[in-house]
Amino acid sequence: MAENFPVEAIPVNGWVMEMPGMSSPHIEKVGGLGGAKTGTTKVVDGGTNRTFNFSDGILEHTPLTLERTRDGTADDKAFSQFFRDVVATGRKIDVTFLQFRHSKPVYKAKVFGLLLNETSKTDFDTEGTEKSKMMYTGQVDFVEEFYNEEAG
Repeated sequence: MAENFPVEAIPVNGWVMEMPGMSSPHIEKVGGLGGAKTGTTKVVDGGTNRTFNFSDGILEHTPLTLERTRDGTADDKAFSQFFRDVVATGRKIDVTFLQFRHSKPVYKAKVFGLLLNETSKTDFDTEGTEKSKMMYTGQVDFVEEFYNEEAG
């Protein structure tokens, strides 16, 4: 890097996932965080033959997917055992995701009722060049989001 390059201007993201008994920045990818939808109910007006759409009022959050690279540290075993226990018992957990920018919290998502129902690892491939991923998928009851000053 050039000697006068303004390093402090580079927007650096940092994520931390906090869960029962464990806090780790080693989750590399979270999919579905904050995604939600509601269904619709269609009503046809018999006099005009027009269809009207109404919300069914049922809020459903998208499934959450977590990924981390197996890196040979004690965290590999800890994450694997933790998620194996949670999946095997069907126990729901609450987790918090914190996003930092320049060491200041800018976003926090509290996930309530995460029911992990799938774990997987990357395929055994001696010719492959992909990282060895640990992947976890689960259903979410509710997500509460906080921004900027609220995130701290």
